[in-house]
Amino acid sequence: MGVNLCFDPLYAEMSRIMTKVTATTVPDDSALQPWLAGADFYDAYEAPLKIAMLSPIEIFLRSSRSTPRWVDDLMAIRNRIVRLFGLKDVGAMKAETKASDAYKVGDRLGIFSIFGKTEKELLLGIDDRHLDVRVSVLKSERNGLPHYVVSTVVHVHNLLGRLYMAPVGRIHPFVVRSMMRRAEV
Repeated sequence: MGVNLCFDPLYAEMSRIMTKVTATTVPDDSALQPWLAGADFYDAYEAPLKIAMLSPIEIFLRSSRSTPRWVDDLMAIRNRIVRLFGLKDVGAMKAETKASDAYKVGDRLGIFSIFGKTEKELLLGIDDRHLDVRVSVLKSERNGLPHYVVSTVVHVHNLLGRLYMAPVGRIHPFVVRSMMRRAEV
């Protein structure tokens, strides 16, 4: 007699951990498309959306709650270092846990501010004197199945921004993919 893997907690945990995250392009229907012109950095990753009814804010909240410890540690180090240069301490990746429908444009969500939201897309960002960042969480479909895409676009303003992005641009893909793999979405 075989094991019914659908109800095996170990299988469920392995399935959650092993969510496939794939590099992609910023979707054509994303609010980030105009931001690509002149961008100094951008990337996009997609993953299956197992719970199709989740809103983009709920996807982000679940992802931020899945932030690995090493990312939290890197953010704490980042915040200590940037304060020496007069830049913003943006706090931790994990967002507060109020109801997802309570968030409005202009509210803080983790380290970001909400710049826009629709049923299909959440647009987040940070503006600082060294660079501006925009992040999109966009619900989409691939081969008729629900997916979501997390895209990031950065515009650097000065030498400090370029110095900042030198390590961050290399670490960023690992952070995003790790959060997406771990998210229960």
